[in-house]
Amino acid sequence: MVDENRMKTRDKIIQASIELFNKQGERNVTTNHIAAHLNISPGNLYYHFRNKEDIILSIYEEYARNLLLDTFPKVSPEIKPFDAVILYMDAVFQALMKFRFFYVNLPVLLAKNPVLREKYVEVQYTITERLTEMLNALRDADMMIFDEEELPDIVSILRLINTFWLSFYQTQNENAEINDSVFYGGVLKILVMIRPYITDSAMDDFLAARKMYRERYNEALSLA
Repeated sequence: MVDENRMKTRDKIIQASIELFNKQGERNVTTNHIAAHLNISPGNLYYHFRNKEDIILSIYEEYARNLLLDTFPKVSPEIKPFDAVILYMDAVFQALMKFRFFYVNLPVLLAKNPVLREKYVEVQYTITERLTEMLNALRDADMMIFDEEELPDIVSILRLINTFWLSFYQTQNENAEINDSVFYGGVLKILVMIRPYITDSAMDDFLAARKMYRERYNEALSLA
């Protein structure tokens, strides 16, 4: 039987680490900072995690399990193809928002932790499969049109925007504060990329989705 108190402390360490990494940057946060934030001893933290890399690995496992593998939309008769795109956008948005420190410093994190890199590659393979299924479903439903040889590149470009949009944004702006408008801005870039592939019969649905995300972007920008 799992010790409930131990699990509670472990979960608190994970959630506190996510909060501190997002606010201060992963490189600026040590295990001592995390322990002090939780008002626990460093020894108590090390009882649950060997080091900061171990914490980051556990955070990534939660990220992959809860926000990508479980909530990533699967193509099915119950979900209209373009609704799957909206669900995909929302899943990406949630992942970016909650785990943004991953995206800001991804190459360094992967270089420092070979186990994390291995798990990351596994998850990315699954994402590639899901995106490919979703795009094929859109083509089968006459909502997108593209040549078969273009499909891997379209998938790669979508993943590229998702993965590195935050890093790009931070290098292009003096005030690089990350807020909701930044995430919706990334979604709008994805929509610009896929528009040339949208068929005439699906254009009304596409434009409605774009309008919704533009409204979300403008609302978030006004609150920033």
